[in-house]
Amino acid sequence: MTDKLTVPQKLLLAALEARKKSATFTAEDLVVQAWKLYPDTFGLSGYGDQYPDSNRVLTNIMGTKGMRGKGWLRKVGEKQYRLSSAGLKDGEGLLEQSAEPGDTKKTEYLRAELDRGSLAALDRLVSTGAARKALDQTGDKISFHDACGFWDITARSNANTLNARLASTTVILERASEIVAASGAAAGLKLPHSTISREDIRKLVQLHEEMLSIFRTELDVIRKRIDERLERKSRPF
Repeated sequence: MTDKLTVPQKLLLAALEARKKSATFTAEDLVVQAWKLYPDTFGLSGYGDQYPDSNRVLTNIMGTKGMRGKGWLRKVGEKQYRLSSAGLKDGEGLLEQSAEPGDTKKTEYLRAELDRGSLAALDRLVSTGAARKALDQTGDKISFHDACGFWDITARSNANTLNARLASTTVILERASEIVAASGAAAGLKLPHSTISREDIRKLVQLHEEMLSIFRTELDVIRKRIDERLERKSRPF
């Protein structure tokens, strides 16, 4: 299994280990954990058994092909990260592939936490202006500003942030659909501050897909903004 993993996948599994201590972890935490798990991949050339190669880890965090480009990591502070819902889901898949038949220990904690996190994130989605217009069927036109609120981005976000938030939204809605489908046709979900029906979830999935199409031009502009410094410089304070 290890030989078939890509470098970003190995980092994803290292991130799962790092977050066992704290949901928020630093780049340094990830560097050390990746080296402990895969010294041949993340060890410093010539000194692999003694020191980690931080550059190898950092370059695979950033960039369109790195962890953030894949939507697996959210940056929450200076060199501080959290796994996104997409990262948790894909990490769960990797753990299941490596688990022995009948062994659920590797994924039990992950499934439970993903479900709680998804419910909280879904609660936020439901409260957004775009969601309210779609669910209440007000007939009001949904703006790009509404869409940004739904995806938890701004027009000044960079490509990494956009990819992570879009991936997380997709995963959250997919997981919600799976939960209600497994619970029965009339079932809904109780959220921290509201309750959402199966039909409401269907409408949110449709809304998400329609906004991706309607605002394709605006999203393409953000996708070209790969330098995080541009986002920071554009902030008013």
